[in-house]
Amino acid sequence: MTSKEKDWVVKVEMIQLQSENMDDDYYYQMYYHRLERKQAEELFRGRNKQEPPKLVTPFIQKVETYDSVVRIAGSLGQVAVSTCYSPRRAIDAVHHSVEDGPSCPFTFLQLFLQLLEVEDMQRKTSLAPEEQQPCCQEQKSQEVERLYQALKIGACSSAEEAEDEFLQLLCVRKGKKLTARLLPHLTQEQAEKILLTVTHHLPFLMKKDVLDESLPMLYSPLNEVVGGVTFSKLIEVLQEMTRPLPKPPELPLTTALKNQFGISLLYSLLSRGERLLSSDVPLEPHRADFEMWTDTVFLVARELSQVPKALLAEPLFLPSNLLSLFCRYLDKQTIHYLEAKME
Repeated sequence: MTSKEKDWVVKVEMIQLQSENMDDDYYYQMYYHRLERKQAEELFRGRNKQEPPKLVTPFIQKVETYDSVVRIAGSLGQVAVSTCYSPRRAIDAVHHSVEDGPSCPFTFLQLFLQLLEVEDMQRKTSLAPEEQQPCCQEQKSQEVERLYQALKIGACSSAEEAEDEFLQLLCVRKGKKLTARLLPHLTQEQAEKILLTVTHHLPFLMKKDVLDESLPMLYSPLNEVVGGVTFSKLIEVLQEMTRPLPKPPELPLTTALKNQFGISLLYSLLSRGERLLSSDVPLEPHRADFEMWTDTVFLVARELSQVPKALLAEPLFLPSNLLSLFCRYLDKQTIHYLEAKME
């Protein structure tokens, strides 16, 4: 503790000792009473020529207004103290400006409270009689929309990533956990917007996740979103992962292959494309989508071949149809080489 902090602690303790209530300073009073008796006995027996000490509490001037919150430089929070003269003020645990409008900042506590309401509505909907379920579902949809709007998900440039509210939410573990729990309640369109945001800013998110390594908790809910995208939307998402950056040390795709979440999401997208192409359901995509898909497969195969196996991240899940996908476009030698690297 610094001398300033020690002086503050002493000041608080001395103020408390000025109480007229014996219980407030019992040990302080009893210590001096025993010390007085002991030294009085020694004085009476002639062993000690000094007068016994008197109990004197340092005087600290009482003021009409007392700041009960002390701010100490370098502290993580505010230290609140209370005395018999200045009781501690109540601290609001919940910010009450939620109803003030969409411009008011939302805290993690508010977001999680809203998420708990959504999950509670989901349970009530599943237990409600069939005739009441549409009404419960409508209430839940309104609450989900309110929470989704509070996240302020929007497009931003690479220079603005450090200030974007939603990206800052995804930079911390509890923000990723909140997003992962919210995703199953969103509409497909809303969830796809989050998927696009994550893939567009994947290099930034992976860089911020080096120490925490909590991005994988987003994989399972995002994988469900990928399972419902159309072929055209799939190409749009893949373009975000394969686009070149202005001044990159390496391609975002190369960085993703070295990250567990990045490679898992990439494999999930490729697997979805293979399932769509091999199904009997008509896709009706634009001609440019097929060209982009072919270019993406060749690009992924090239990067997979160039990244050393020791640097290649182990995916959370390896889809069984990836080799079938590469067989459509690559020669056998390249396929065997990629199969050995992906094992």
